[in-house]
Amino acid sequence: MPPPNRTPIARKLPRPARRLLLWVVAPLLVLAACAMVFRHFYPQEAQAWTGAAMAQLLLRGVALRSGTGWAGDGIRPRETVLIPMRDGIRLATDVYLPGTQPPWPAILVRTPYSRGEGQILGEFFCRYGYAMAVQDTRGRFDSEGEFYPFRTEREDGEDFARWARQQPWCDGKLGAFGQSYLGYTQWAAASGYPPLNAITPTFIASDLYYGLYKGGAFGLRTYLEWSLMSDGRTGDWNGAKHIARGFAHFPLSESDDISLRDIGFYNDWVRHPTPDSYWRAMDATGGMENITTPAFLVAGWYDFMLDGQMRDFQLIRQHGSGPARRASKILIGPWSHGFFNANLKNYGIEQRWLEEIPFDFVRETKDWLDFTLKGIDNGWAARPPVKAYVLGENRWRHADEWPPRGAVDRAYYLHSGGSAQTLRGDGVLQTEKPPGPQPEDTFLFDPHHPVPTRGGSHGDFQTVGPVDQREIEARPDVLVYSSGVLQNSVLAMGQVRVQLYAASSAPDTDFTAKLVDVFPDGRALIVSEGILRARYREGLAREVLMQPGTVYPLPIELGPIAVRFLAGHRIRLEISSSNAPRYDVNPNTGREIASERHPVSATQRIFHTAGHPSALILPVVNESLAGIEGEILQSH
Repeated sequence: MPPPNRTPIARKLPRPARRLLLWVVAPLLVLAACAMVFRHFYPQEAQAWTGAAMAQLLLRGVALRSGTGWAGDGIRPRETVLIPMRDGIRLATDVYLPGTQPPWPAILVRTPYSRGEGQILGEFFCRYGYAMAVQDTRGRFDSEGEFYPFRTEREDGEDFARWARQQPWCDGKLGAFGQSYLGYTQWAAASGYPPLNAITPTFIASDLYYGLYKGGAFGLRTYLEWSLMSDGRTGDWNGAKHIARGFAHFPLSESDDISLRDIGFYNDWVRHPTPDSYWRAMDATGGMENITTPAFLVAGWYDFMLDGQMRDFQLIRQHGSGPARRASKILIGPWSHGFFNANLKNYGIEQRWLEEIPFDFVRETKDWLDFTLKGIDNGWAARPPVKAYVLGENRWRHADEWPPRGAVDRAYYLHSGGSAQTLRGDGVLQTEKPPGPQPEDTFLFDPHHPVPTRGGSHGDFQTVGPVDQREIEARPDVLVYSSGVLQNSVLAMGQVRVQLYAASSAPDTDFTAKLVDVFPDGRALIVSEGILRARYREGLAREVLMQPGTVYPLPIELGPIAVRFLAGHRIRLEISSSNAPRYDVNPNTGREIASERHPVSATQRIFHTAGHPSALILPVVNESLAGIEGEILQSH
């Protein structure tokens, strides 16, 4: 019997494999063992170091993927200061500085959500040569004072900016960054003196009324939840766990009490349903004619602030000062309030690797700040004012203005034999007006059983976006009107509206409308939505109740869109009287909405005749005209 082969296994390997084992695998195993020992004896330090390393990898990866260039090295230790405001209240502020020599342009962030969350922003911008200061707003976390949302942001923002300019690390150039409430504080600071040099308000309207209300109806789903979660010094992420009780409760002013507790600012919001002096006092700018700061607005087609943001963009382009008017631009993506949502996949839109925040947003925001605060010639000046993502074709398009030139209103008239209820009804959309009388479509609106919200634009990140509406279209209180199958695609970019002719048995009621993209397989994805509280049919400044049974013209604004209805698809319009809890439910009595306890049902009648031609109005683009084609940049 031959002796056993005692040659070590490593020696049996080819020479390159032995070298790999000796110089790569073995050292990695030793390092891993050392890391395990260190983590065992020093768990807190190990966790901190691991988190810092992962943050750096993420920062570098996002920079590489978004095309912002390789971030520099070095950031100084964070410093926390208490900055006095004009009334003596001190606001807690974290300061992040680059590792290079000062001074630098500075970026300001003011937040009610804890300044500690701004660390990743400090890490990012400092490594590109910006100083950053992140502040808790008044009455939040470590800042002194009492918290009342939006009330003192203009004064506090102006004081913060003045303090920053006086610091030895600031070169005098100030920008601002952030989304939602952090965007509002940018508008507020920009209206002060001296003005900021650039702002990037994302997913926010400067005039809050046009974000909280639409057509006179309150955005209940979004703002009841925000109030329940944000009340007090630190808020409570569990504060909205009983929110469903508030959705179903009358009166509206007690929906906070029944969900959690009485919240003063929420009661004020629902008791001011028109843009009166209460809302004018919290208009961040006091009017766009006061703005001299150029703005880069970022919006989303499924964000509840979209209407107000488009209004801001149009106003600043019309009435802002010379620099603000000429330099302000907008980026409109397919996003909701938190950028991506799971339902975007219904339109074939998927996040790319590492794209927790859209790469287009990261790249363009940095380009904007480099251009305005550092004077870098990066091509930003030549970029058209509007860059919009077109749903359906899933591409970016540029335009010189909004609405884009070449967008012309096209009417799609409602037709039926009087049975447009549900998806199985006989409602159709045609480009020809009704030739004569047609029987009206009728449905019963019961405020105790409203049409439920499915997708669209609201604050629930799980259910927002382009959701299939066929479940909703099965209800007898929803009228459905569909076009024929499109032989050619239809590109619509601009403001969508519905001119409805309707009568009700109630002195006041609501009418809702949804624009829907119907796929060949039957999926019916919501594109945009609108509502009109009938008492405001002559304008928000004039409240006029209805005479039961009288036919009235009712203009319903569905908001701005950019969508291509592809060949083989259908265009669909839904008409009803509720979309709950996206909007608060009208009790139909004609009395004050916020305090009404006893809702009643209403019989609704929709007319589509030669004398009352109800119609969907789409801004259809003539693609042969200049100003819309632009450069198609990137497809998801």
